[in-house]
Amino acid sequence: MALNKFGTLSFVFKYVKRRIWLFILGMILLIALTLVALLPPYLTKLVFDEGIMARNMNVLIKYVLILVGTYLLQSILNYSSSVLFTFLNQHTLLDMKKDLNKNILNLPLEFFTTNESGYILARMKEVDSLSSFFSMNTLRTIISIFEFVGALFIMFSMNFKLTILLLLMVPVFGIVTKIFGRSLKKFTHSSLEKGAMYSGKLQQAILGGEEIKRLGIEEKQVKEINQASEQFAKTMIKRGISMSGGTELLTLFSSLASVFLLYVGGSAVLNENISIGTYMAFAGYFSKLYAPVLNWNTTMLTIQPAFVALERIRNFFFKYQKEEETGDELELNQINEIEMKNVSFKYPDGNDYVIENFDLNAKKGTKILLKGPNGSGKSTIIRLLLGFYNNYDGKILVNGTDSKKISKKSLRKLFSIVSQRIFLLNSSIAENIKIVDELDEEQYQKVLLKSGLKEFVNSLPLKDKTPVGENGIKLSGGQIQKIAIARAIAKANSDVYVFDEATAHLDSETRELIKRFIKEELNDKICLIIDHSNNFDDICNKIIDLTKEEQLKN
Repeated sequence: MALNKFGTLSFVFKYVKRRIWLFILGMILLIALTLVALLPPYLTKLVFDEGIMARNMNVLIKYVLILVGTYLLQSILNYSSSVLFTFLNQHTLLDMKKDLNKNILNLPLEFFTTNESGYILARMKEVDSLSSFFSMNTLRTIISIFEFVGALFIMFSMNFKLTILLLLMVPVFGIVTKIFGRSLKKFTHSSLEKGAMYSGKLQQAILGGEEIKRLGIEEKQVKEINQASEQFAKTMIKRGISMSGGTELLTLFSSLASVFLLYVGGSAVLNENISIGTYMAFAGYFSKLYAPVLNWNTTMLTIQPAFVALERIRNFFFKYQKEEETGDELELNQINEIEMKNVSFKYPDGNDYVIENFDLNAKKGTKILLKGPNGSGKSTIIRLLLGFYNNYDGKILVNGTDSKKISKKSLRKLFSIVSQRIFLLNSSIAENIKIVDELDEEQYQKVLLKSGLKEFVNSLPLKDKTPVGENGIKLSGGQIQKIAIARAIAKANSDVYVFDEATAHLDSETRELIKRFIKEELNDKICLIIDHSNNFDDICNKIIDLTKEEQLKN
């Protein structure tokens, strides 16, 4: 459900409260700045009426010096408040981004499988649009209500009739803002969505650059990206036209009001109804009266994208329930047995069951081989064991306890997994191996040897300091696979080892090395091996064929 503006500001203020004293100090500075800004027009009136028109040099010098001091104080307050709100702005945005980063990495797997990474990143960048909430200009506009009231009071005291005439145009500003605000909100929402879609397609093309070249579909991809870019540009043009139209109309009405003052005030001076000093003061206070009105309505237009962005952020990132742990979950120190009883599961966006009435039992020392074609549910079984999904029928037990009652973090720490989809940091080989646990040199060398990486690493000029590139783009498929295996071996406290097509890209010599490692060193562990071939039949004591849905070997 869309947030109203009050709900939006409440959410924003939740972050401002973390630095509430800084915010209060900034508001005090802005109020002081507003009050000081009311002095120059009145001092100008005194300069003309009591100094220039009275031909009194001493009075002229006196008020000129006071004016200099006023402008100097105004400059100091302006600079101080600007620095303070810049600090508040950036640190508040930083707090928001930290919370958002934490929230995203705790979202369920469904979030990452249903949204493109480029689209997610573009949506995250929308946080920067919220900076207008904390900018000094926005807060100064809010505080300018004091300036408006102060200017109005002084102008009424000088000439009631002229002030009333100048106030007649104020409602026009509100009407213009309301009309253009609606269209601006619509175009802003569309431009943000089109921009996110464009970013998603662009990042997808960059990540798949090698495959695109192999398939020879560069022109097709460029066409799709350009189409997304054109749609984004069209909505940005509409948004810009709406923004410009609204702000220019507001500026035009403000200018017409100043011309109106020039005529009415000039006529009053000629008819000797007011003094030249009073007219000069009115001219000064006119900006104090209309500037807050103009700024307020302009800000309501320019801040509209921030309201839209926050609404989109809340509706996108917070619609998924986080994988939060309440502290009531059972913390695991070891896994002795895992069991699936009559488990059936289908994905949230699917109609058919991926696995149905599935049973599995594995204790320490058990090596299970899962076979079956793509889509038969082999990888889904692993995801269910890891607690990525809870919307299944049947029971999943770990050490005899319902897995839904177990801390997911403690559960996953006891799993070592070599997945089909291997993620590598854009850093060195060593950093990718040690991503989970720090190893001493002796342990590290054993990991390199057991994974079949040692010879390859020693052949490189930079050894294990060699960068792998984004997601291992500088390495072959087999080398990426070996790093993933080394990473799994390095996680020494694991009780369950999962090899999901782990040897698919490996040469026969390395494949045999991995088989020997599984056979000889994981006898006190639970091993789950997913493989299409018959390479692991001889080392597994249980084989489950998901096609036949029956256990072939006991």
